[in-house]
Amino acid sequence: MAFDIILQTADTNESGMNAVLDAARRITGRSTDNISSTCSVIPRVDFLRQDPRFDRLDKAAREFGADLAVVPSGIRLTDFRAFFFDMDSTFVYSETLDEMARIEGIGDECAKITQAAMDGTLKDYAESLRARVKLLEGHGTRSIDIVWQNMRLFPGLERLVGFVLARGLRVYIVSSGFSIFTKRIVDKYGLSGSCSNVIEIDGDHFTGRVSGPAFPPFNGRILDADGKLEFVKSTMEHFGATPQQSVCFGDGSNDVMMLDAAGLAIGHRPKPVLRPYCDMALRFSSYESVLNLFADVRAERGAA
Repeated sequence: MAFDIILQTADTNESGMNAVLDAARRITGRSTDNISSTCSVIPRVDFLRQDPRFDRLDKAAREFGADLAVVPSGIRLTDFRAFFFDMDSTFVYSETLDEMARIEGIGDECAKITQAAMDGTLKDYAESLRARVKLLEGHGTRSIDIVWQNMRLFPGLERLVGFVLARGLRVYIVSSGFSIFTKRIVDKYGLSGSCSNVIEIDGDHFTGRVSGPAFPPFNGRILDADGKLEFVKSTMEHFGATPQQSVCFGDGSNDVMMLDAAGLAIGHRPKPVLRPYCDMALRFSSYESVLNLFADVRAERGAA
């Protein structure tokens, strides 16, 4: 099976693009097709991420400020049915629970547990989530609106989402965070749906309890890495499709399983535990650059 290597930089990094293309030609022994000043393709290469040449190329890309993708040659947007996004640090800048805890004065304690969970050093995600939510017990819920008002999407994401929705694909948030945010995101940006945990509120205070999605197959079970994969599988099955027809986005250990099952796996500033599962690590270019991975979109609009 042949693969296309796609290299992209930010608009302001033309010198970095030239440098990484020189390195790519040396490492692969292949010429490049320049799509634009910020995007080039090395078509029909015969090595995978496990090949030592990939590590050399990935290192060169990072050094010169370029994003590297290795995808099956000629993949098209029309090959896919749905996009699935993690929320915290993937769809939005926020780590929402950490920010809520910080507003309530318990941020340091909460952030330590979050970091251990995302790095993969704390293995029981459900227990880690319960421990963090417990810290909020008795605190008022003003932090919800403050976090929502300050929430920002990453550059290019709204354009990417709008493009794929207009082409008839579905877009979901699948998050181990909370429905108090994911439902608002779905409504604001016209997404297809969400799956996330539920933080319990009594009046205007947190009870310190959390549960999973109420609907089957979760029925209150905390949504963790297994649950994210289960949602992707069940959603795709509902459309008569498979996870291989999905594009999944994430940043940490809780996203490993769904990215590993996806037809196209995008890591957004991925932590080391997630990087081996990513077809693309999005570090420097905007989310809109993901569209350049698809041959049909490149042919139609040129690289952005």
